[in-house]
Amino acid sequence: MKRTPMMAALAATLALAAAPAMAVDLSEQTPTTVKVELGAKGGDLVFEPNRLAFQAGKLYKLVVENPSPTKHYFSAPRFASAVWTRKVEADGVEIKGSVREIEVKPGGEAEWFFVPVKAGTFHLECTIPGHADAGMVGTIRIE
Repeated sequence: MKRTPMMAALAATLALAAAPAMAVDLSEQTPTTVKVELGAKGGDLVFEPNRLAFQAGKLYKLVVENPSPTKHYFSAPRFASAVWTRKVEADGVEIKGSVREIEVKPGGEAEWFFVPVKAGTFHLECTIPGHADAGMVGTIRIE
């Protein structure tokens, strides 16, 4: 039987599909740290920065700090469903599993370890009544 270019391409595709997948061990990755402040010391209702960007497949440590005198929420439900959460650490407590929203009290801090798995652009806001209307909104992009 004569081997055609189409048969050669099919054989190469089947060989690649049969090869073992390259394993990714997230415990071996060093997380990239990204910081965001919820509010400001003077009481301004802002996220600083209010635009965040992440790459799919990369491990991140998002440090969420609240320097303001008021509690705030880091709320981005669609973003939260587009990442795999390894854990959230705050005040000596470690939480594992799905995260929908993080509340940070005045002077508090939380660390969210995650890997983005779905590309898109997502809305970020503080869900305390009036905070989003006053400007506490942002955008998160996964590439």
